[in-house]
Amino acid sequence: MGAIPDDVRRQALHAFLTLPPVPGFRLVEGTHIFAILHQFPYAQPVEPRDGLTETDLDVAIEEARTLVREHGREMLVWQTGPDHPWLADALARRGLRNEDSAGFESVENAMALLGPPAGDGGEDVEVDLVESFDAFADSTRVESAAFDLPPEGQAKLEAELEERFAEYTTPASPLRRWNARLEQRVVGTATAVLGEVGVNLFGGGVLADARGRGVYRALVSARWKLAVERGTPALTVQAGRMSRPVLERLGFEFIAQMPMYVDDFDKPVS
Repeated sequence: MGAIPDDVRRQALHAFLTLPPVPGFRLVEGTHIFAILHQFPYAQPVEPRDGLTETDLDVAIEEARTLVREHGREMLVWQTGPDHPWLADALARRGLRNEDSAGFESVENAMALLGPPAGDGGEDVEVDLVESFDAFADSTRVESAAFDLPPEGQAKLEAELEERFAEYTTPASPLRRWNARLEQRVVGTATAVLGEVGVNLFGGGVLADARGRGVYRALVSARWKLAVERGTPALTVQAGRMSRPVLERLGFEFIAQMPMYVDDFDKPVS
């Protein structure tokens, strides 16, 4: 594949900080951290600022908790990675937990693709850009099922479908969604955000009974085609444990692991 350009690497490692704003999400810059605040039934992600040191970590944890509490939520997740190699151990010593949380796995894998993915997906898979409310509702429900979102989270998304669709169809939004169908049934869905240096993949999920038929591969191919059409031929992703081996087979190059540390405010900083 060749060397990954620095700006593509940075997008893979710091998607929330480098991608254009998505409706429903708000980037807040603190003194020591960045918090990405939203109303979805997922944890609120937090990243350290470049200059954060362990000396200031206790203050940074309290700053993150304050921002999230002011936003009306009680759970956040810290993203660690190679830019702060000491951070994961330091968070663990303070009682934060490296485990799966709503919307995030315990380890996310920064990856990038600079050429066409291997294969176009199963011959029977049809992929369409989500443009109607009904297609958006199908996409949301498949995503909830594929990622095993708790019932209360599914109910929240269902109740907010019209609001979320209005955000999705905002003319300036960089967000795109696709549905994949087998025999006219929506069995997979995927999201992407259009960045300056490439397209970042989010939320690719396939229903359990449809896996192994090329659905995921077809959704990646659809997003690659868009990246090429807009003149930014690169895909970046923060892949989970199931997605990483599939993406590697498609040609994605691994950049680094990003362990995720959950803080649900159940204990003071030690």
